Amino acid sequence: MSEWGGTRFGRPLAMGALLVLGPAFLAAQRSAPAPGPVLVLTIDGDVNPVVVEYLRRGLREGQARKAELVVVRLDTPGGQLESTRDIARSFLAADVPIAVYVWPPGGRAGSAGTFITLGAHVAAMAPQTNIGAAHPILSGGAPGEQGPDGEQLKTLTEKATNDALALMRNLTARNGRNGEWAQRAITQSVSATAEEAVKLGAVDFTAADMSDLLAQADGRKVRVSSGERVLRTASAAVEFLPMNWREALLCRLANPNIAYILMMLGIYGLIIELKTPGFGGAGILGAICLILALYSLSVLPVNFAGLALIAIGIGFLIGELFSPTHGLLTAGGIAAFTVGSLILVDDPQLHISRPLIAAVAVSLIGFFVFALGAIVKGQRRRVVTGAQGMIGRLAEVRQPLQPEGTVFVDGALWTAESVETPVDVGEQVEILEVVGLRLRVRRAGTPTS
Repeated sequence: MSEWGGTRFGRPLAMGALLVLGPAFLAAQRSAPAPGPVLVLTIDGDVNPVVVEYLRRGLREGQARKAELVVVRLDTPGGQLESTRDIARSFLAADVPIAVYVWPPGGRAGSAGTFITLGAHVAAMAPQTNIGAAHPILSGGAPGEQGPDGEQLKTLTEKATNDALALMRNLTARNGRNGEWAQRAITQSVSATAEEAVKLGAVDFTAADMSDLLAQADGRKVRVSSGERVLRTASAAVEFLPMNWREALLCRLANPNIAYILMMLGIYGLIIELKTPGFGGAGILGAICLILALYSLSVLPVNFAGLALIAIGIGFLIGELFSPTHGLLTAGGIAAFTVGSLILVDDPQLHISRPLIAAVAVSLIGFFVFALGAIVKGQRRRVVTGAQGMIGRLAEVRQPLQPEGTVFVDGALWTAESVETPVDVGEQVEILEVVGLRLRVRRAGTPTS
């Protein structure tokens, strides 16, 4: 018995097994596919529709390239409720493992960032970071959104909170995280440091850097939409996937205050251009600002009623310049403009700064009452004396008269109409008549018929 299990037969059997099984083992090792790449995305700022688009692009690329892991480096104070829900839906449907890494030290996953972090398959935090304070914040809203006792706003807040709690329960249950703490982050706005979050079971671990994160993630089992996956990240190649130029530009512009400022600069520029014949720098700058404002508003939840009220208000103010109503149109324009500004962005967590709206309203009053009022009075004074002082004067053509164009006289540009054949740029014309803010002219030297 001892001879059978001893060296007489044991060594030959072991050698035989090695010869038979060794090549098969080596072949299996050689046939195992190499791990896919680790794609790294970075979110630094508010969560908005541009961030949603960027994350979805990263997940699509990760799935197409069979990535081992998609890492989202996150530092955000929060963002839009609907964008947060869109990201959560993308995470729940993803067929590629996702890790959210709250980074760098000093960064945070506040409000919407809490949902994003807890919704990932792997949740990690750098030292000296924090997470939490996820209670939905409703702005004061437009006038009339709440009754005198504030009951309607309270109801809206409760609905948003309950909706957020249900979403958080789904995310924490799916990833095995501490749902009780996560719900307190919503109802009580509690926050936790990285170390506290690990002890609470809100996140998986802390990681000093990307290498540390990949080392700790290696071997973890995660469940994606197609089933269970074992991460092999220790030796995976790391590739960074930044925002493209369009996403980066839109992300900077996707701020209601920036969009509002650009819109007002554009309006100012175009109004100045309307009061200054010829197309100059104010018109060009105004057009550029308006295009950028529209680009910015395209990714924000815009209330078109607010946009219409702003347009009506500006129309009233311009109307006051050309048809004075002793302040009636000005008052109506400022009122419509202010209400439109308050309801322009249709999202409970986004709103235009109230001090900014007040400052713009005051500047509009000053701009229309004093600046443009002085221009109109100056031009009207010219008209009053023009019958004696301007008729017969010579002006230089700045834009061809075909028959309308622009002429330069007394240091100002005027809209002019020629009574005869077209007159080219640089030629001299004689002023025949002043009609309102327009001049009737003829080519200088033309004999009187």
